[in-house]
Parts: sequence; structure tokens; C-alpha cells
Amino acid sequence: MPRNYNLYLRGSVGGWDFDSGYVNWVLDQHKDKEVHVLIDSRGGRVDTALSISSLFRAHGNVHVHYAGMNASAATIASMGAKHISIDEGSCYLVHKCMNLVLEWDYMNADELEAHIAQLQKMKEDQDVIDGCIAGMYAKRCKKTKDELLALMKKGGWLTPQQALEWGFVDEITTYDEDKKPELTEAVASELASAGIPLPPIDLKKDSFLARLKKLFAPDYQDNGKQTADHSSPATQNSQLTTQNSQSTMPDKFKALAALLGASLVAADGKFTITEDQAEKINGALDSRDTEINTLKTQINEKDTTINDLNKKVEDLKKEPADTTGNVQEQHKDDKSDGPGDDIDGIVDQLAKAYRS
Repeated sequence: MPRNYNLYLRGSVGGWDFDSGYVNWVLDQHKDKEVHVLIDSRGGRVDTALSISSLFRAHGNVHVHYAGMNASAATIASMGAKHISIDEGSCYLVHKCMNLVLEWDYMNADELEAHIAQLQKMKEDQDVIDGCIAGMYAKRCKKTKDELLALMKKGGWLTPQQALEWGFVDEITTYDEDKKPELTEAVASELASAGIPLPPIDLKKDSFLARLKKLFAPDYQDNGKQTADHSSPATQNSQLTTQNSQSTMPDKFKALAALLGASLVAADGKFTITEDQAEKINGALDSRDTEINTLKTQINEKDTTINDLNKKVEDLKKEPADTTGNVQEQHKDDKSDGPGDDIDGIVDQLAKAYRS
């Protein structure tokens, strides 16, 4: 596999950088030649993926190489390739196809029945599409269609070795130019907007997701799998969900609800908040960090003051007392500059420092 590819297919399948028309044009420029294609995509339009798969099959000599996190329609696009490889640091995901379902309206019984019929028709269409895709996978993987449908229903991320064992790829590579995938907030948002679970990759350090995961980590180390996603500003109806195996709300989520000034809705073991609420959490985390740093500074300053005062007390204790020849009678109302007064003043300062 050369480092220079004839085709770079990235971004969303069906977008300008993963377009079937462009793929067709490039393949026409390399008739009767081996074409090398790099794919790095979290998926997109199924129809575009099916078209590209057919174009690869018609050409007959296409080598696809997967790098990064590849899922959904991005895996369908390669099914027509002659040879498929994947980098050792990549991830691979197949799942059932999905349609966006939105409905916000008042309906009477007849309208509800019509809407249910529409949803049922959508489900039946998706079952047909899933069956076609499972058939493509099964032919490539040398597995049964039912086995592939079960894997698609599960929808879990596969390691390169698992993808090889299933038969989705023919080879695992170790190319230096293929970087290990990184789970940033933008990538997590893209996956969530498509309904794709997060891969088993560490969150980018200091990101909002990483900080939120750290905040709730103690409750989930031995209690199921945690998944979270923070939507991008462009996704108006996206949400953040944290999976929980318990039906009751943990104490930390009660505190979170108090912070947001709103209730958290629990459904199917998930607690949901809006994007605005996620921003409020982020602001609270920043404020907490600032407050902690301020308190640490104040503590250090007070410790320094107390140490200085303690040193003065020790120094005064070491000074020799005056001889009787130097003692002078003094009226009780006269002001005194003696060491006893200095010690009393320092003790007062120490008391104030400890109290504050």
C-alpha cells in the first residue's frame, strides 16, 4: 500500500469530500489500473455509500484502506473493493440504519393512527435496507445474514483484529502516517447526532466531556458502562446522556439537578440534559476551579503570616530579661514598649490569623 492515495474520502458520506460523482470521475481517470482509496469517516448517507460500493465493484481493482474511526455508511462504501485493509490503531463499527424522527404536534385519535402507520412504514423500509446491507456484509465476511443482522443490532465498536476475524477487512497494517484516532468534542457530537455509541477511546484531555466524566467517574467504575456526548452548537436538538444501570437517581445527579435549577428526566436508565444546561455545568466547573485556586492562595498567605508571627514569638523568648538595675518604676497608666506588650500584640495577631 503506497502512502499516496488516488482518493481521500473523509468527512460525512454524501458530503463534498465523500461524493459518488467525484469517486466516479477519479475511477474513470484510472481505468485498468489499481486505485488506492483512504477512508476516514464516521458515516453518512446510505444511498451514497451503496453507489460508491457499486462503483468500486464495477472498476474491479480498488484497494480501500481504513484509518481513524470508521462507522456506518463508511463501512458500506468499501464492500465493492477488491482488497480492504485497516490500520492497527483504528476502530470499525456496523449498525442498523437510522432515520431522524421528529414530531411535535397535537393529534387526535385518527391523526395518531395515521402517524403510527407512517412510522410503521418507515420501520418496514428500514428493515428492508438493513437486510440488503446485512447481505452485502455476509457475502464479504463469509457469514450468515442473521449473524450480521445480530451484530448490526448490537452496534458495538470493533477492534482491527475483530474486524479481521469477522471478515470486514483483509489485512491489518502498521503505517506510520495513520495516526491513532482521538475522541474530541466535535467527533463525539458527530457520532451522537447519528446515534452512534462512543468508541473505547480516551477523551481528549481537559475537554468538557473528559471533565464531566471525571466528575461522575466514582459512581460508575463498577456500575455499568458510561457514555456521554456533548452536542455542537449547530445541533439544536442534541442532548447529553449518561448511561446508568440503576433506575434511581444517584446523589450526585440530585446535586446536578439543583445546580441546573431543573429536574433531570430519567428514561430507560438515561438522564438527559439540554445543551444550555451542559454549558451551565461547564461554567460551574470553571468557577469551582477558580474558587479552589483562590482559596489555596489565601491559605498560603495565612500560613506565611502565621509562620512569621511564630518566629517573632520564638525570638522574643530568646531575649535576656532586664537586670534589676535597669528596672524603673512605672505607673500603671503609662504606655509601655516592653517585650511583654510585643508578645501580647503578636498573640492577638496569631489569634486573628487562625480565626480568619
